[in-house]
Amino acid sequence: MNKKYKFVVATPYSKSEYSEKCQISVSLDKLGLTNQTTVFFNNKEGLSKLYNTFITEENKGTCVVFVHHDVIIDDVFILEKLQMAFESFDIVGLAGSKQCNISSDITAWHLMSPRDAHVGEVAHSKDKQTWTTVFGPTPSRALLIDGVFIAVNVDKLLETNTRFDEEFEFHHYDLAFSLIANRNKVKIGVYPIRCTHFGLGDSMNSTNWHDSNVKFKKKYCK
Repeated sequence: MNKKYKFVVATPYSKSEYSEKCQISVSLDKLGLTNQTTVFFNNKEGLSKLYNTFITEENKGTCVVFVHHDVIIDDVFILEKLQMAFESFDIVGLAGSKQCNISSDITAWHLMSPRDAHVGEVAHSKDKQTWTTVFGPTPSRALLIDGVFIAVNVDKLLETNTRFDEEFEFHHYDLAFSLIANRNKVKIGVYPIRCTHFGLGDSMNSTNWHDSNVKFKKKYCK
């Protein structure tokens, strides 16, 4: 499959702050991917709405990688690995789960499934220390994936009318998208693409996250 690749980054920072404060900026530059990247500066738009603007006829023949701004892509073979990943999957992430317990009170992918159903791996960094969290085997099929890195085959999403749920702006958009994709028989998987994430899930402590948790349960956990 000879695909083109686009990278999409949304950040609340300005264009002048981006290169200093967003880890993704440096890694995309070093990998020579800056010219294939669209950055939304000073972003306040919900991620689902933003991401859906790339699932269009204009982007047929393209694989789009939606990646958070607090990520370093460490993998010099990322395009080669994406090429291989898309031979098996239509949506590719770094980590996720093969199961989903929709009766879970806390709707985070790693809490909605047993530990032995987790797949993939991601490195994390804080206070100048870095470690790798190995969730489980990779490559692997997945039911749910984490939104830190979501690569999609636009052609398959168009064919199946698969989109992000725009009711979920910054939280649970990845879980909703995963469930919609599975309902539409779109194959999701994780692949060993080396990335380091500088976020540790702190958003789960916020009021906005808990409000989104309630909304997600009402819509998807019936």
